Amino acid sequence: MTKRENNKILMSFAIIFFALAFIFSTNAQSTSKVTDNLAIKLQQKVLLTQTQTDQIKVALNDYFNNPSEEKRKALEAKIESSLEDKQKMKYNIVKKDWWESVSKELGKQKRTNE
Repeated sequence: MTKRENNKILMSFAIIFFALAFIFSTNAQSTSKVTDNLAIKLQQKVLLTQTQTDQIKVALNDYFNNPSEEKRKALEAKIESSLEDKQKMKYNIVKKDWWESVSKELGKQKRTNE
C-alpha cells in the first residue's frame, strides 16, 4: 500500500473513533439530564434538601447506567433511608407516580440505545 492509502485508512479510523466517542458522550449527557430532572421532581414534591437531592442523583445515575431489580431496590432503600419522617409521608403519597416516571424514562432510554 502506498503512503496515501495508509493515510486514508488512518483518517477513516479516526473519524469513526471520534464519531463513536461523540455518540457515547451525548448519551451520557442525556442520561444525566434525565436523572437530574427526576431528582428535581422528587425534590419539589418531597421538599428534599440539596444534599438529599445530590445523593439521589448519584443513585439514580447508577441505576440508569445498569438497571436491574437489585439496583432498583437499592435506590428505593437509599431514598427512604435519607428521608425524615415528614418527607417519608410525602414520599409515600407521590411514590407510585414518581416510580412510573422513572420507569417511563428508563424505557425511553432503552429504546434510544437499541
